Amino acid sequence: MQNVEVTRKGHNGPVPPRLSILFAREAPIAVIFRRGPSKWVQVITWNTADDTFEPGQWFHGKIYDRRSDLSLDGSLLLYFAQKITGRSLKDREYTYAWTAISRPPYLTALALWPKGDCWHGGGHFLDNSAIELNHKPNVANSHPNHQPKGIRVELRNHVHGEDDPIFSERLERDGWKLKQEWLVENRGWEELFRTIQPELREKVDKDGKMVIRLTRSISHLYYSEIFEIVDNEWSHSSRIPDASWVDWDQHGRLVIAQNGKIYIGRIHEGGHLDKQELHDLTSNKPAFLPSPQWAREW
Repeated sequence: MQNVEVTRKGHNGPVPPRLSILFAREAPIAVIFRRGPSKWVQVITWNTADDTFEPGQWFHGKIYDRRSDLSLDGSLLLYFAQKITGRSLKDREYTYAWTAISRPPYLTALALWPKGDCWHGGGHFLDNSAIELNHKPNVANSHPNHQPKGIRVELRNHVHGEDDPIFSERLERDGWKLKQEWLVENRGWEELFRTIQPELREKVDKDGKMVIRLTRSISHLYYSEIFEIVDNEWSHSSRIPDASWVDWDQHGRLVIAQNGKIYIGRIHEGGHLDKQELHDLTSNKPAFLPSPQWAREW
């Protein structure tokens, strides 16, 4: 599925890179997934303490960022990936879809769980040495050459869905409070899904003065995510068009991923949003980058 608020479905012209961000919960580290061109994803680490960025490996396939997670200290990345080729479709050892743990910004699998399809997959970090794996028991065995070391693996009690419910659970964990439930109906093969009532989530800043509001909906197979900044003091809201992600970083700054760039935002009196460009990822192009030795070891 695609977020039509970012891919601009129905409009002509190039689509900018789509960015998503995972923030470590106990360290000033973030991981950025940069998608684009089609079927290419790059991993970038971001030190939010000094705003340095380290470009990492490219992956020719799909990484499901909504089923991925970052350890609390930012040292490990749990991700779910898919690579469909003639060779991978015949591979019974690794299969064409898998969950893995790596050291960002590299994707070299330290631990790997072959999945075999794109239902479910991925997981959450419970702490720095424990994960909850979003696999059913029959596909929960790690690859013999990629065993988790020093990592406790727990299986989810109820494995179902695709990006949800695991993505919604991560949002809730990270402070996105549910304000209105998402009600969807399936209208059959041709019309598919239609939103009756969109989901509303809000995440408050450290001072409790400003709120990021996320509105999620789906039509057919196309979902929409709209971000707004609500100033509680001035009772004003500002929509952020074309934003692929908006969040508060570990220092309480407003972070906006928009049109392939990372911005720091500030709300002024009267609700005016001012943005400062922090990093431009639009010109990045796929290239081979071998993983260093430290990224191949536990």
